[in-house]
Amino acid sequence: MSVKITPKAKVATVVFTTPLKEGVSQAILTGEWDNWEVLVMKKNKDGAFSIKLDIDLGKSYQFGYSIDGRWYPDETLSLVESPFGTSNSVLDLTNVAPAEAKPAAKPATTKVAATKTAAKPAAKKTAAKK
Repeated sequence: MSVKITPKAKVATVVFTTPLKEGVSQAILTGEWDNWEVLVMKKNKDGAFSIKLDIDLGKSYQFGYSIDGRWYPDETLSLVESPFGTSNSVLDLTNVAPAEAKPAAKPATTKVAATKTAAKPAAKKTAAKK
């Protein structure tokens, strides 16, 4: 199992990926970030399941995977005992710094060439002689 974290302004984009498991028909992710909602993971071409979520920075969250109905923690992360006699993984986003904001793009400037216009000669007024 693996978790990839990409910090943004106030959230982190987190990609959760299960290991390749031959014959697995369904993988579900649940965690504290959304009160343990059931999130069905998408099966990739290589057979692994994954899901990408935006999760608030500054907190630590317990989570786990249900793979074909059996609970699995992500053992690459810290584990804590759950109230059900299993282990939950801990996704710690307390020390993940938000990404620096990219500077705003400068507006495109268009240079306009100054054109010199030749002054038209003033029309001569001629007084009519009487």
